Amino acid sequence: MDEPSNAPHAGPQFDDAEEAAARAIIEDALKAALVRFYEKIRADDLIGPTFARVVHDWDAHIRTMQDFWSRAILGTERYNGQPFQPHVGLGVRSEHFDRWLALWKQAAEETMPEPLAEHVVGMASNMSHCWGAALERLAQPGAPAPA
Repeated sequence: MDEPSNAPHAGPQFDDAEEAAARAIIEDALKAALVRFYEKIRADDLIGPTFARVVHDWDAHIRTMQDFWSRAILGTERYNGQPFQPHVGLGVRSEHFDRWLALWKQAAEETMPEPLAEHVVGMASNMSHCWGAALERLAQPGAPAPA
């Protein structure tokens, strides 16, 4: 294998066949984790009702989330949305993000190889803390509307 490059999302450089196989493993693991995660979400008393109010096509939502995570982990360009915006106005608080993170950690650990699970849980933890804090600030009286 070649040395890692300095490009975003860079990891070890593979030949085309190795890279395709590694990407396929990651994509399959992402899909499995997301399916398991949303099974947990739908059964959860705290955050399940919020998701049920806004997600009407679970298969489409899972595909969108797979595109999001594929971009975050592999640098693909399938997702180009604004992931924070749909969460504004849902009334989610830090305890919702804590539960979201706990369920994502469980799903990742159940379905992914350990290094990948650890990586995606770390990314989700950062996201959870940042988004939870930002949404709580926006919920304060007199808070500016998001751009």
